[in-house]
Amino acid sequence: MRIKRTAPALLAVFSLLSLGGCSDRLFDNPLDPGAELRAYEILSTIQAEVAPLDLAFSGDALWAVDSQSRVVALNYNSGALLRELTVPLPAAGIAYDGDDLWLSVRDEPRLLQVNIINGAQIRALNLPRGRLGPLDYANGRLYVCDRLSNSILVVDPENGAVENSVPQPGFAIDGVCLDGLHLWTVDATRMKLFRLTISGALVSQYQPPSRHASGLAFAGGIFWCGDMAGKIFQLRFP
Repeated sequence: MRIKRTAPALLAVFSLLSLGGCSDRLFDNPLDPGAELRAYEILSTIQAEVAPLDLAFSGDALWAVDSQSRVVALNYNSGALLRELTVPLPAAGIAYDGDDLWLSVRDEPRLLQVNIINGAQIRALNLPRGRLGPLDYANGRLYVCDRLSNSILVVDPENGAVENSVPQPGFAIDGVCLDGLHLWTVDATRMKLFRLTISGALVSQYQPPSRHASGLAFAGGIFWCGDMAGKIFQLRFP
C-alpha cells in the first residue's frame, strides 16, 4: 500500500538528510546493507596547499599526490607544504610502507618504490595491465586501484605478482585505505564512501564529507579524506 507523505513528514526527511556527523540511518530498513550512514565525526578541516588525488600518512607528515603528479609532504595539522620530492615518473597514487613511499605511475601499469628522503627509485614493479590510481600499503601488501577493471589489486611488493582482484561497488575508485579490518574506498562520482570486507563485500556506505572527495589514508584510528578543491578532512568513525 502506498502511503502519501504529509508536509511535516517531508520536512522531517529533509532535516534528517541535512544532518552531518550523526549516526542516523537515511533508510528505514536496519537490515539493508546498502543503507547509508552518516556516523562519523569530522575532527578538523585542513586547507591544504595542494588539491590531493591520493594521500598517505608517514607518522610525521601527510603525503599527497596532486593533479600535476607532484609528490609533497604536508603538515598533517595545518596542511602547510613541508617539502616536495622529485620522483622518476609522474605519479597517480601514493602509499607508505613504514620505510619508503610507493607510487603508482600515471597511465602505466607500473609501481615505484622511492626513497622518502630524496625520491630516488628503489624498485619498479610492472603489472600485467591496468590504469592505476590511488593505493595503500597494509599487511605486507599493496592495495592498488585499477580504473580499468574498477577493482583493487592486491600486489606482492617483492615481485609484483597480482594475488587477488577485489571488486568494489562504486562506479570509480578515487581513494583506498585499510583500517586493519576493513577495506575503504571512495567514489566521487556517486558521492559514496564504502566500507568493505577484505574480499569486497559491502559492509556499509556513507556520504563523504565533500562532493569532490579524492584520496584516503588511515592511521591511529583517524581517516584523512582529500578534496579536489584543496581541503583535507580528518574523520573518526565510532
